[in-house]
Amino acid sequence: MSRGRAAVLTMSSRGWNGASYLDALRPDLGWHVQHALLASYSADLVALVAAMLALAGLDDDRGSGSKVDFATSVERLAGKFRLVIQSGRLLAPRKAPKVLGLLDQFIRTVPFDESKQSWHPKIVLVKTRCDDGDDVEWRLWIGSRNLTRDMSWDVGLTLVGRVDDGGGKPIDGLIELARSLADRAELDGVTADSTAAELDGVRWQCPDGCDVGEVWLHDDGQDRSLPDCPDGVSRLLVISPFLDGTTVKHLSGWGGTTTTRTLLSSKIELLKLAAQAGKPLAGFQDLLMMSSPDPDDVTSAMETTAQVNDSEDEEPEPRGLHAKVIVAEHNGGATMWVGSANATGRGWSGPNAEVIAKAEISPDVLSGIWEFVNTSASTVRPDELVDPPDEDPQQERLEQARSEVAAGWSVTQAIVDRVPVLTAAVDPNPVYVDIRLHVSALSGNWVDWPRGETQVRLPTQDLSEVTELVVCRLSLGDLQTVWLQRATMDPPPGLERDQRALARYLDPKTFFESLRSLMTGTSPGDGGGSWMDRAGMLIERAIKDRRGGHQRWRRS
Repeated sequence: MSRGRAAVLTMSSRGWNGASYLDALRPDLGWHVQHALLASYSADLVALVAAMLALAGLDDDRGSGSKVDFATSVERLAGKFRLVIQSGRLLAPRKAPKVLGLLDQFIRTVPFDESKQSWHPKIVLVKTRCDDGDDVEWRLWIGSRNLTRDMSWDVGLTLVGRVDDGGGKPIDGLIELARSLADRAELDGVTADSTAAELDGVRWQCPDGCDVGEVWLHDDGQDRSLPDCPDGVSRLLVISPFLDGTTVKHLSGWGGTTTTRTLLSSKIELLKLAAQAGKPLAGFQDLLMMSSPDPDDVTSAMETTAQVNDSEDEEPEPRGLHAKVIVAEHNGGATMWVGSANATGRGWSGPNAEVIAKAEISPDVLSGIWEFVNTSASTVRPDELVDPPDEDPQQERLEQARSEVAAGWSVTQAIVDRVPVLTAAVDPNPVYVDIRLHVSALSGNWVDWPRGETQVRLPTQDLSEVTELVVCRLSLGDLQTVWLQRATMDPPPGLERDQRALARYLDPKTFFESLRSLMTGTSPGDGGGSWMDRAGMLIERAIKDRRGGHQRWRRS
């Protein structure tokens, strides 16, 4: 049985119709997910649920689902799904339902010290199987979108692979990418070697007008460099929300005196580079910026009042622009590099872990990209690039402390007489003595982690509330930043915890409706209402807006 799904290239925009990030996750009718590996720099638990509902084929037209849908997605994906993110970049809603503690089994973190490097790729690798046979299809998505509720402009590329696809082709670097991701995911039965063996004979369909030649996941920390400039570059387009002078200066040297170069970024980044003595912007004839998103159309991607990030990778607050693209028109046609790497040294030269795809694109795709730029960005005059904003040293210190705590976090957890006891290998407090660390269970009360101590006790919990996810909070005066860390348990919470938590989450009527639905295959009715009640409307609205916001180029 073959489904002929099209490969797609998407550029997000709230004004266009087309595909969404969730479409890359969702199996077609009559197919199911065998396993799925996701990578993201940052994530929040509400957006993670949206991804799981899509993977289970249970999300509705709002990108959400019912309580029964949530419970079913947890059951269907147990042991089949893993998200790999940067340590310190996992978030929960301010009033997180305790049932979200079940998501600990689906998450692994990479403990990079963000003052030096970040885990920064955005990847989806999904293996699906036909319900009525042995047909297998793979899907690989590479792009710039984090698994958060951020409504910024993003770009994504979806490839579809099958073993018997005469119309597909092998993609250089794809198996190595899959090996690295599988190794990070630590999913039972999905090893680097087994994944490589399965993908060995797979052939991949590229989006119409987009011939992908290679993909790569830089995850070794080794130095690398920007690609070589193609011969005879006539026009260059660089899209990146974050910049550094050295990288932009290098790109401004692509081509010759007749080359037209365009740089699209945020005004803050352009202001920063305009003030540099090396004049990295001088080689770009056109400087463009993207306006900030409407605050009424976004929900904060980071639950924090510290609005800076020392790592130059992502900022906590939603941005108007988040896509990362380089397009060079040259003697041989047009080449595009797309993925997670900003136009910075950390992104292209290392040591960040980044994912990038290189593709030759058709005139139609090229025209679509320029249409996006011309209709969505505004021109910045050089005389407007004066007086860059001052940085707040207190916010910088708080963000540095968060990176330090997240990178050094080595905390285990044991349940002693229903009390979660957290034990650290070393005191997890940051070096700044005026910054305080507190921890809590999901939706629990804060507990101070005293300096010099390696163990704290959280309030008593029911077995259904046990989770490896611990909320961390750093405070500096009136500023604070909040995120989630894993405090691992040996053995980890198991099926009994999951069953108790879901039974407590579903009221008796909904619980029995769920059981009847599982046994008979009938509809569970309203499924107990929205999985997150009123709070869930935020993510439903955000994802609905995002689902209507992608330009699509289809393979016929």
